[in-house]
Amino acid sequence: MEELEAKRMKKPVKIGLWLLGFAVLGLLGLWLEHERAKARLAAFKADLIAKGEKLAIADHVPKLPPALSNAAPDFLAAANRLTELKAEWQPARMRMVAPGKARVTWQQAELPTDKDMDIWPIVTAHVEDNRHLLTEMAVALERPEMVFNLDYTKGFSLLLPHLSKVKRAASALALGATVDLRSDQTNSAFTNLLAAALLCQRYQEPLLISELVRAACGSIVLNATWEGLQHSGWRDSQLRDLQAAWQGQGTGSNMIAAWNMERAISGSVFQRCRGDYEYYDQLGGASSGSGRPFFEELWDDPKEAGERVIRYSKHGLWAIWFSYPDETWTLNHQQVVLDSMRIALRHDIYSTAQRDLEAELKRNGEPGTMLLLSGMVVPPSARYFQKFASFETVRRLTHTAIALHRHRLKHGKFPESLGALVPEFLAEVPRDFMDGQPLRYRLEPDGRFRLWSVGEEFKDDGGDATTVGAQSTNPFDWLKGRDWVWPQPATEAEVAAYHAELAAKRALTAPKPPP
Repeated sequence: MEELEAKRMKKPVKIGLWLLGFAVLGLLGLWLEHERAKARLAAFKADLIAKGEKLAIADHVPKLPPALSNAAPDFLAAANRLTELKAEWQPARMRMVAPGKARVTWQQAELPTDKDMDIWPIVTAHVEDNRHLLTEMAVALERPEMVFNLDYTKGFSLLLPHLSKVKRAASALALGATVDLRSDQTNSAFTNLLAAALLCQRYQEPLLISELVRAACGSIVLNATWEGLQHSGWRDSQLRDLQAAWQGQGTGSNMIAAWNMERAISGSVFQRCRGDYEYYDQLGGASSGSGRPFFEELWDDPKEAGERVIRYSKHGLWAIWFSYPDETWTLNHQQVVLDSMRIALRHDIYSTAQRDLEAELKRNGEPGTMLLLSGMVVPPSARYFQKFASFETVRRLTHTAIALHRHRLKHGKFPESLGALVPEFLAEVPRDFMDGQPLRYRLEPDGRFRLWSVGEEFKDDGGDATTVGAQSTNPFDWLKGRDWVWPQPATEAEVAAYHAELAAKRALTAPKPPP
């Protein structure tokens, strides 16, 4: 009996030992997988570095230029003092009123909106109130560089209050040029317009959000440039300088620099998140709880305490086992995007690089459910690539259009072909970044010209400006056309029809007191 009882007592012990052994083996397996994932990430980084990639933030911080060369401090000092003009009183420059046709804002005796019969008095007063600041910004932008002193080591916690000031300054300079054109003050208009274009050229900051702001500023300045080209009072030297400012904007190198910095910052974020739960939690937009001691929170709010435990546990699992494959996926994704951009710039064509990028991203798939941080630090890459390509294409159309107007100023007419601009006004015929072919051009029977890109569908429709599937506030958005056709001035009848639409909308709203 005693022997039988001893056997019964040994059985649970053996089971316990077996379970303990399995648990140890399981933990050992998890630890080995953790080490393998860590080693794979280290090997991937080493391979990238061996190929010349630079993964540290310090490698991509722009060098602060000498004070006498840096426009940033004086420019920002003036931009900070600009007064704000409400959006409802912002004139719509280069407003598309028909396919391929835009209203010339400064030519309008009265400037109606869907809420006001004439906003010129408000706009003009605003420009005059800020006139001295426009001058200060233009003087600052004569300096060759513009670098803000930012602490990039703060990563995604870096505050960028100057971005809104840069965009407001671009709008103010464009507005100043518009008001000056209306009163035939071409020299003052040129000063403001050139300063706005130089702002897009000088402002170079290796962050994706900064590049998006720069592209937004470019769109503002494009509209003002188009308006300016409808004036006949320019000298060739002025148009030459404006063309050079557009040609020198370097969108490709800036976007590469931004992606390099974003990759470096995301690497530092992964490293910090592994050991800093609070930072990880805040980065994901989650609440880190009340900040009270855990047991006090457990007593007062058991539900919140339970959620806190879940978040801590999830972070612990991620930090120990999943953070390394998560970072590897992110790093690989970023490298795919960088390689695609470099190929597009090397071959001067977006379409094939875009197709290859989408195929590669599809092949890599989405990050797994436990690859938590990649979804926070990786932006919509294909969409950002498309925005860059769009702005680069618009930039080429713009400086080509300026060269065409220089040709007319000297020779009295637009040329028969873009080749006639070389070498007097262009070093070479500009290529359409969308499909790698020369920009399309045709001299029309009425003496005007048609200049276009094939647009994001990569198909030449012969300069057809008809919009297709436009998801825009403007049904005639020129960058939603079958082709991206450089707009021509609308006729008086087309402008009158648009103004009649605005009057009909005003009739449906209650009158508003003056500002």
